[in-house]
Amino acid sequence: GETVALLGPNSPFYVATTLGVTQLGAVTALINTHLTGAPLAHALREARCRLVLVHRRHEEAVRALGLEGVELLVYGPGPFDEESARPGAPLAPVKVESGSDFVYIYTSGTTGLPKPCRVTHGRAVVAGSMFAAAVWRFEPGDKVYCVLPLYHSSGLLLGVGAAIMGGAAVALRESFSARAFWSDAVRYQATGMLYIGEICRHLLATAPGPDDRAHRLRVAVGNGMRTDVWEPFARRFGVPQIREFYAATEAPGGIFNFTGRVGSVGHLPLRHLLPGRLARYDLTTGEHVRDARGRCLDCAPNEEGELLVRISEKPLISGLEFKGYTDEAATRKKILTDVFRPGDRYYRSGDLMRVDEDGFFYFVDRLGDTFRWKGENVSTEQVAQVLLGVAEVAFAVVYGVPLAGREGRAGMAAIELRPGAAFDGAAVFAAVEAHLPSPARPRFVRLVAHIELNASFKPVRAALREQGADPSTLTDPLFVYDESARTYSPLTTQVWSALSL
Repeated sequence: GETVALLGPNSPFYVATTLGVTQLGAVTALINTHLTGAPLAHALREARCRLVLVHRRHEEAVRALGLEGVELLVYGPGPFDEESARPGAPLAPVKVESGSDFVYIYTSGTTGLPKPCRVTHGRAVVAGSMFAAAVWRFEPGDKVYCVLPLYHSSGLLLGVGAAIMGGAAVALRESFSARAFWSDAVRYQATGMLYIGEICRHLLATAPGPDDRAHRLRVAVGNGMRTDVWEPFARRFGVPQIREFYAATEAPGGIFNFTGRVGSVGHLPLRHLLPGRLARYDLTTGEHVRDARGRCLDCAPNEEGELLVRISEKPLISGLEFKGYTDEAATRKKILTDVFRPGDRYYRSGDLMRVDEDGFFYFVDRLGDTFRWKGENVSTEQVAQVLLGVAEVAFAVVYGVPLAGREGRAGMAAIELRPGAAFDGAAVFAAVEAHLPSPARPRFVRLVAHIELNASFKPVRAALREQGADPSTLTDPLFVYDESARTYSPLTTQVWSALSL
């Protein structure tokens, strides 16, 4: 029943330690290796642990916190590794229940400090078994190449866990490297790859190489594959099957794309019998649209709404119970009650989605990322897709920035250019004018050397949003939407002070 915090890079030791802690009946809190300072202290406090098993490279960051009542065991080259490698007396495994906690996996922290999600033994087994049989569809000799961090559910449960349940092998890398990816895939003779977020876009941005098609990959499994990347990725690298899915570590269900519909996160047949529903959502008020009785309303085809997942006290599949977080208050915030009928309960995904006439779901945006400008709602994902269609643009992150005296937030795009490319303000202007309504066109562009990604390989918007667009506080090149010149013109302090948007 106690908790052991584990902080270290991907390795066989990491997997063995997680399973070893389970053998003792304890829970492993999987700590994000990118955390330092206050966020790291918060994560360890939330784990309520007395023991932290930390890799040597992260030891200093933990000791600097001065945590009281917490013992540190340091691994990496040294005495602990030598001692743990010696054969010891076997320990009888402690019996655990399906509904008891296996690991704590933290949220990415996009809406605040990371929260530990409770992952039960039953959930881990169900996730691994389902992905092994239905998503990966393992065959004899299969091997998964995993570059995702094992402190996240995709790497641990859907990669390593599925391989364990399906009898496949795993080739682990400490962290993602676009340059080494295909040479690793060839060297390990991998037949499957796991992706998330912008990994595939980064791979597309690399220069063509001899290993691009020398691999044996037959399937890529993951989430976050955008429409503009999907077909170019499959075509260039010769990956015959892409299986996109939608899920969250704590969610009581998921959506799967088994048919290869480009851009879709998946399909729910017999939707009225399944737990996922799209509810109308008013971005202006930040509330769900309700009828006269106070009930939520289903979205029409292609209408955007928040994905809600029904919480069942006795789900058809054991292990899909909604256990939430270690913090009961945080758990309650994710639950809506009396949603479509009296007494029902739904999990709030926080994601805007739409579903087409054929029942295929498409991710639109995070609720916290969508913003309003000139009375219109702006989807950051939609704007980013248009910008990524400009030849010189390698990566783009879109967000809203406040302006003094103006309601809403003006659109701003942080752009990373392709190597050797120059910013073409006229080309960007032409693209946004052709494909976006006026309120959605970014008012500002910021050129950055590198777009920072979080541990889920998703762009970090919060810091960019906080830094705003004032050229007196930023050193990066800035540009402003210039309708008269039909381009994005340099944004100087003089132009900034005279702006009238």
